Amino acid sequence: MLDDVGTKRVIVIGAGPAGAAAAMELSARGVECRILERKTLPRTKACGSGLSPWTLELIDRLGVGPQIRQQAFRIDGAIIGGARGESIELRGDHETAVLRRSELDYTLVQEACRRGAVLQDNTLVKHIDVNTGSVAVTTLEETIEADLVIDCSGATGQLDRKTTFHGPSASKKTAQHDAGSLLTRALPSTFTENLTLHTIMGWYQGVQGCSDVVELFFEDELRPHYAWIFPETKERVNIGLCFYPTPGSSNARERFETFIDKRLSARLRHADLLGKWIGHPVQVSTVPSALTDDRILRAGEAGALADAATAEGIYHGLLSGSTAGKCAAEQLNNHSTLSKAELGVYQGHIKKALGTRLLLGRTLMSALRTPALDWALSVKSSPLTQTVLTRAFSGLYHG
Repeated sequence: MLDDVGTKRVIVIGAGPAGAAAAMELSARGVECRILERKTLPRTKACGSGLSPWTLELIDRLGVGPQIRQQAFRIDGAIIGGARGESIELRGDHETAVLRRSELDYTLVQEACRRGAVLQDNTLVKHIDVNTGSVAVTTLEETIEADLVIDCSGATGQLDRKTTFHGPSASKKTAQHDAGSLLTRALPSTFTENLTLHTIMGWYQGVQGCSDVVELFFEDELRPHYAWIFPETKERVNIGLCFYPTPGSSNARERFETFIDKRLSARLRHADLLGKWIGHPVQVSTVPSALTDDRILRAGEAGALADAATAEGIYHGLLSGSTAGKCAAEQLNNHSTLSKAELGVYQGHIKKALGTRLLLGRTLMSALRTPALDWALSVKSSPLTQTVLTRAFSGLYHG
């Protein structure tokens, strides 16, 4: 049990957008919050780093819009390229931007700390133990006791996610909270299961032909996913791709090399690679599930809450993290026992907030498995085609 029963304490594991948003909401509601982050901040993250219109709106609601916009690079359109070489440039009146994740995440977590949260980075979490009346988080250095844990540890996670239950709930024995273990199956035709997408990317300076638009390339080798060029400044872009791996197929590096040789060799002739290529998995789903256990909430990619079609994770992380923070504070202030059943209200909120978006992503994903995009690009001069493509791909200005 906690010594000071009057103080409500929550441990947030992970200092990405989900963790920072959760910490902001907890601190605003008078809950003591400690953020445990495996790496030292600021840190590099493999991500397209796009901020969609709805992401920017959510950042505004969190009160950090001015800080983010001051650092971000504004995007005013997208170039969509098909497998046959046809492309179309789409412009709209929505606000979109790109901000490197090292800068975005650091700005968000600094704001959480300004509001009262405590950041403890360079801290590896080993496991969590749910007891009667508390939860204990064990790191390499210590064991920290709290009322509740919000797991925002991302796609790879910093937990073994084996939680031992003690006390009256001991009959549950050991519960496996390993999102990754659910994400290694073959791609299901219905897209109802969680999946792991693979990404690889690099930063370049001096790429020819870049402007204020993102570029998306839908290659046969990547269907239903894609490659991209996202400008971060007038001089620097990030280039990458995401795909679902299948047994016996090319690995990420091989696919990236093929894409660059096919599409970008001339444009990269006088460009400089900044650092090395890096890769990262993305945990995606079409139906939010398995987001709660006794005294545990999961947000962001720890709950597989990235979009299966677009791989958008920043918005989903911010939304699920902020929702987890609000729900945790409400349950704590209502003197809830913080059981899985009582915390289920959080999963209900996430299904309502993200369910339709995730299902629409599934629909787009299914369409992109067909030649529909190449056909649409072949009649790109049609105003109707331009309207449909603009609406369909607005979601790909993503993170």
